[in-house]
Amino acid sequence: MPSHRFAATAAVLISVVVLGLAARGWRLPDSSAAVAPASTAPPAGTSPASIQPSGTAPGRHRTATGSAAAGRTNPTPTRHRISQQKLAADLTALFGPGDSFSVAGYDVWSGRLVRAGATSGMTEASLVKLDILETALYRAQAGAGFDSDDAAAMMEQSDNVAADQLFADDGGNSGLQDYHAAAGGMASTALDPNGTWGLSTTNAADQLQLLKQLVLPDSALDAASRSQALRLMGGVADDQRWGVSAAADPGSTSELKNGWLNIDEDDGRWAVNSAGLTTVAGRPVLLVVLSQHQPDFQTGVSRVEAAAKQLAAALA
Repeated sequence: MPSHRFAATAAVLISVVVLGLAARGWRLPDSSAAVAPASTAPPAGTSPASIQPSGTAPGRHRTATGSAAAGRTNPTPTRHRISQQKLAADLTALFGPGDSFSVAGYDVWSGRLVRAGATSGMTEASLVKLDILETALYRAQAGAGFDSDDAAAMMEQSDNVAADQLFADDGGNSGLQDYHAAAGGMASTALDPNGTWGLSTTNAADQLQLLKQLVLPDSALDAASRSQALRLMGGVADDQRWGVSAAADPGSTSELKNGWLNIDEDDGRWAVNSAGLTTVAGRPVLLVVLSQHQPDFQTGVSRVEAAAKQLAAALA
């Protein structure tokens, strides 16, 4: 337990959160550090344009990724907080102007929140699979069926066929919208009207709301559902370990979901997204980095990881 004391109300919240994190294997952070991404290439055997789940609009290609890391060994590095204004300016220079990025970070223990970038219109790609998963878990709490094999394939391998099935089991857009209401609302998320889930749009604040359901005590998800979601986010394929984990303390564990998508209607440019729970300066934090209009996949990944580090610095 950290040596400094928190205010009484904060201590109560922290104790509840820590119990929830411990239930899925989170150790009280007494050390930390950055996890270098294991890969910045699309998964072996899949070209970025090769995966098109049923219902995909013609001319749009999709694939997606997830992330994890393991262990905790190195001492906490010295960090210097950057201002939110500087963060916004730096990320505009990194990604480009306009609606090219949307980011949000949240320190689970202190409640510190940082946001910058677009407030709507960010293409979700396979990041929406976290929404599909949480909706399925929420419905299962009320007695609906839940296919754990499809859930594992969707989150750990980013399998689109499994995602199609779970999305249908959720009741499509109406099921996700019901969950959004239960989770506190996601007013900036517009689900694709044709049910092509990867073409839905959002912002980082709404994706942060989804992540909060996995760690905060007032979640719409019960402890078992939160634990299952985090376990799946921590079990992604080795070749999908990139994204916001680049900001993590060395040797720390990250649970995340990533997504990428190149869009013909955007001149073949890319949306590259990453969101998850990781450790920064020994503290559990939630990070979301959304990007679009990027020239290629690898550039998008590089920029997302650079942005994650800057976002972490703004939280420190």
